[in-house]
Amino acid sequence: MTSIVTVTPNPAIDHTIFIPNFTAGRVNRVKKERKDVGGKGFNVASFLKDYGIEEVVATGFLGKHNKELFEHFLAARGIKDEFVLLDGETRTNIKIVDEQKKEITDINFPGLQCDEKVRANLQKILTRLAENNDYFALCGSLPPGIDNDFFAEVTSILKSLGKFVALDTSGPALKKALKSKPDLIKPNIAEFCEIFGLSNPSFDQIVEGLKKLLSLGIKTVCLSMGEKGAFFAEDHTLIQAIPPKIDVLTTVGAGDAMVTGLIAGAVKGEALLERAKLATAFSLCALTKLGTERTTRERVLSVIEKISVKEVKI
Repeated sequence: MTSIVTVTPNPAIDHTIFIPNFTAGRVNRVKKERKDVGGKGFNVASFLKDYGIEEVVATGFLGKHNKELFEHFLAARGIKDEFVLLDGETRTNIKIVDEQKKEITDINFPGLQCDEKVRANLQKILTRLAENNDYFALCGSLPPGIDNDFFAEVTSILKSLGKFVALDTSGPALKKALKSKPDLIKPNIAEFCEIFGLSNPSFDQIVEGLKKLLSLGIKTVCLSMGEKGAFFAEDHTLIQAIPPKIDVLTTVGAGDAMVTGLIAGAVKGEALLERAKLATAFSLCALTKLGTERTTRERVLSVIEKISVKEVKI
């Protein structure tokens, strides 16, 4: 039975507060609030379980003093908990939602302070997990004290052990990890532009950038473009997946769902065309539902044939 490991070094509690007509610099009254587990790896793990993948493991760093919300989340979904517990609290990110103005204000904290000892501890756990798991998803940002080469080093270790590595991060951590040849990366258009120093790239510039990433030894590159869909590049093939028009309920986790679909397709050994459709279907399902069971197999299969795909040789 195939099992998948998600790695979230810098998770968060997402504290969403709803304030009508929010205005900075004055007293604002909260209409309602909610607290949710946050972090790309948690999203990927949850989406995999929704889809019916039975064996999912989650690891990374968590604070001892507010671990209960995370532990309940993992236990309720049947996700194996392999997190490293640190002194202190996992960060809380604040999201202010003004439904009247249709605005969202994000206030993100940096995360738990880490050091070389806890970094080495997590690497040991990943090496141990590699004994019985073949697919790894390295997700999100890095906490203070963990150098930007962490994902690069972990990718190299896992690849040397013959494992599949999906990487979904950004900034310097992404740039450093590219040379470690992860099997899959999924930058969005802003992250893609940052890699190549572009602004509002043309189709030809996008193709050239994708080819450069593949030339580094990365097997599959997915470039997400929001409502315009996504490009999927592999070998000498480029596929553009175009989703149907939908009413978007939330954008939270949509990119993580796309990564999940690509991993699920890779586990099944699907061709790039099928993986592109599956990944786009996962993302559509995440965009149109809140809470759990966003990416059930039934929901994914109900939208997959509504996705248009175009194949281009590059």
